[in-house]
Parts: sequence; structure tokens; C-alpha cells
Amino acid sequence: MSYGEDRVIEAKNISFSYNGNVALKNVSFSIGKEFMVIMGPNGSGKTTLLKIIMGLLKPDEGTIKVFGECPEKVREKIGYMPQKENIARHFPIRVIDVVLMGISNKRFSRKEELKKAKEALKEVGLEKIWDKPFSSLSGGQQQRVMFARAIAKEPSLIIMDEPFNGVDLPSREKIMEALIKRMKKGVAVVTVLHNINPVLHHVNKVLLLNKEMIAFGNPNEVLNELTLQKAYGGMVSVVVCKEGYCHPLIGDTHG
Repeated sequence: MSYGEDRVIEAKNISFSYNGNVALKNVSFSIGKEFMVIMGPNGSGKTTLLKIIMGLLKPDEGTIKVFGECPEKVREKIGYMPQKENIARHFPIRVIDVVLMGISNKRFSRKEELKKAKEALKEVGLEKIWDKPFSSLSGGQQQRVMFARAIAKEPSLIIMDEPFNGVDLPSREKIMEALIKRMKKGVAVVTVLHNINPVLHHVNKVLLLNKEMIAFGNPNEVLNELTLQKAYGGMVSVVVCKEGYCHPLIGDTHG
């Protein structure tokens, strides 16, 4: 499935280190209005790369452009869904207020912000519980709220970090349904995933990463036993193939 060819992200020779420890080395790729999945083992630089795309980190070497600009200049065009583990789940705040936190665009009046927040909740099937405490929701519902927060400002690029970890099937399906709706309107998607199978029919590109870029391109070309072993090494003892695609069955991919 293709969603257009306009250039959304262009990264050239990206390198980044934390206190001298290499996180990314010489990573290059570009995507248009497409769905790209980033895969790799623990500590491979996946989350670091997401932060660079969002302009939260600047590469030590290389360049990155998002919509032809430096990432920090186009943050209003980016919607972000963090890892489940990084969400303060017991913070005393209503569902609607969580979603409103994602709308930081001064173009909207308070009334418009509330309308957009409720519309985003409707897309994930939670419009009837907008005034409930966020902490009272199930884990899957909380993930749906965080996705609603990412799409409420109508971004042109959605970035997600392991959105389906520990999420029940109905919640995953609701998120995917809303995501596909956005993609059909030309929204680009970049997400870190451990298991590509839930989204494989919609993915245009896969970036296989282990500090350096192992492979990049069409999923059925990138995800093969040779590249997966190169990326994951001994962490992958079994490779499961389904409908021409392969993914590592064993391996922790947070990082």
C-alpha cells in the first residue's frame, strides 16, 4: 500500500553518542508519505532515532530533515505516542485533559481544542468516557487515549514507540483502524515495533537497526534470516515466517 511519494523524512549519515557511548552510527534513510517500522534489539538506538526525528536530540554528525526543515521547526506537524512504560498511569487527570495535552497549537481556540480532543477519542472508541480519571482505565484503554493524544492536533507525521506492548486485541484493532484512516489521508507513520505481524499489510518500509543500519527497504526484502541474525545475533534463536515475512520470536527490543 502506498500513500504518496512526497519526501517526509530524509536522514543522511546520522551518528549520535551518549557520553562517548555510540548509540547510532552512520544511519541514512528517507521516506515519503509511508509507514516505516523500526526494528532492532535492546540498545540498538531505536528510541534515540525517534528523538532525533522529533528534534529532541541533535545528531553529532550527519543531517536530518523533516518536511524539508530541521525537526524542531516542524514539531507542530508531529504527533507522538511514547512507550507504555514511560506513561505516568496514576497521575490524577481526566481522559480529556490527557488528550488536550497533545494540542499545543495556538491556532485553535479552547472550544476548538475540546472538539478536536473529543473527535480523537471517538476515533478510538472512547468518546463516552472522556471525563473519567485516566488512572481508572485499563492498560489498553490508556494506550488508546495516548494515541488519541497523538492524533488530536491532526499531525502530518505520527511517531509511535512500541504502541502495542501489553495491549489487548480490541485496543490494538481500534488504534490500527484509526491509524489506517489517517494514512489514507496522507499521514506518514514511523513506529518502533517488536512484532511486525499486526501491521505488516500496511508497512511500506522497514529499518532494521543495531546502532548501524543493518537493512532498509521493503519488508519482504529486509526481514530475512540473514539480516535478522545480523541485527539480533544470538538473541534470536527462532525465526517465524508468515506470508513471506519474518520476525524474531525471541529477543528484547526496547532501546
